[in-house]
Order: sequence, then C-alpha cells, then structure tokens
Amino acid sequence: MDKASQKDAIEALHDWSRWGIGIGFTAGAGCVVIFLDAAAGLARTLLVLAIGAFALAVLAAFFLGHALARTLERLPLSGARGEPGSIADHRIGGPFSIGGLARAQLGFMVLGGLLFLGWVVLLPP
Repeated sequence: MDKASQKDAIEALHDWSRWGIGIGFTAGAGCVVIFLDAAAGLARTLLVLAIGAFALAVLAAFFLGHALARTLERLPLSGARGEPGSIADHRIGGPFSIGGLARAQLGFMVLGGLLFLGWVVLLPP
C-alpha cells in the first residue's frame, strides 16, 4: 500500500470507529434504561452482560481512534524489508494491532447485540 491508500484506509477505519462509538453508546444506554425495570433472573444477567459488551466496544473504538491518529503521523508504513505495509497489520504496542482493535470493536458489538437478543427471547410473554 502506498501512502495515499494507507491514508484512505485510516480514514475509513476512523469513520467506522466513530460510527461504532455512536452505536455502542446508544445501545448501551438503551440497555441501561431497560435494566432499571428488568426483573431479576437470567434475562437481567444477559442485559448486564450486553451493557458490558457495548461498553467494551466503545472502549475498543476509543483506542482504535487514538491508534489511527498516531499511525497517521507515521505514514508511509513499511514492512521489515522496506515494502509497503498493511494498516491492519500495524502493531501499536505489544500484541495489539490496528486490525485486532477493529475486530475487537466489531466482536464486542456483535456480542452485545446477541446478548440483547437473548434478553428479548427470555422476556415473559
């Protein structure tokens, strides 16, 4: 990837991250409102876990946005042999990569949605 395509990839991921923050925060806040009136039991536990998953999705999105801003300053990225590197494979510290943060954000969003659907299924008629 050349510098222009790396920058385009960073901008696309940054846009996704902002959408993820908005969706995750709204979904988590909605779950909190529902939680206040939820009856005790497994359904309430699923709701608490959904709130946690949405919170982790927002946290992952925050870290992704920060990592993307730092990576933008270091463009163009190159691999060990000097060839252009992938944005997704770029390590931001330790075992963490930009692609890993994006997958974590999406994974936590999906998990939160599934847990919320589990709560809906367990609602009494």
